[in-house]
Amino acid sequence: MRIALVTCTEMPRPDGDLPILGAAFAARGVDTEVVAWEDASIDWRGFDAALVRSPWNYVARFRGFRAWIDRVAAETRLLNPREAILWNLHKRYLAELAGDGIAVVATEVVLHGVDPDWNALFDRFGELVVKPAVSAGSFATIRVARGDVDAARAHRGAHAERDLLVQPLLESVLAHGETNLVHFGGAFSHAIHKGARWNGDAEQSRGLVAPAADELAIARRVLDHVDAKGFGALAYARVDIARGADGRALLMELEIVEPSLFLDRAPDRASMLVDATLRAMVANP
Repeated sequence: MRIALVTCTEMPRPDGDLPILGAAFAARGVDTEVVAWEDASIDWRGFDAALVRSPWNYVARFRGFRAWIDRVAAETRLLNPREAILWNLHKRYLAELAGDGIAVVATEVVLHGVDPDWNALFDRFGELVVKPAVSAGSFATIRVARGDVDAARAHRGAHAERDLLVQPLLESVLAHGETNLVHFGGAFSHAIHKGARWNGDAEQSRGLVAPAADELAIARRVLDHVDAKGFGALAYARVDIARGADGRALLMELEIVEPSLFLDRAPDRASMLVDATLRAMVANP
């Protein structure tokens, strides 16, 4: 058996999960090869599966990445499954999850080319977080002070071709950070406490934490929603949760395309991802 661990050639930072995951597969007698998604010389038919891990440059090359997804899904098993990845790429999924009654941070989707009523958004949310609806690694994610219409419009103008998300700045994220709950094969594995991150910042993971019961409950509801959509079995997912002003747990993002899984903090859990990958290969023929 041969599995591609998919990364990219233009890495914004090293992917610390890859060597740990490769060793875990090797311990199970599975050959892996780290390959870049944009390497046109790769014959994807030579792999039993392509496990998407760190194609972190895809935002700048989105059309090519979107075409790559279709190509690889036609030539081997793509994990996570193609339909799940496509659904998750654009963060409009947050509105869908909110419509299912899941507690989600309040979100306004601003379509490309539209300059919204920023004063109305300031009145609604206070200080803003503005970011692209298709994004990775905090790309173009900024804070906008309440009433700073010029800054908001400048950001809108700089990214006029992109759909944007506008959300309230959660003070809890600044003060305490967020909890990232990592799941393999739909089962909870481990959680990381992570600090706020803005455009250009390095990732600020702060170590393993025990998630609260309400955080685990939101994660379960989110993954049940995805499962009900019939995309196929997920090998991995990360559910990012923060606290609202009232202390309520809120979904920030669901990441099933290319999340960091922080296996350097929980290397023993890599075998859990190996098992989930092998099961997903059977479930997604």
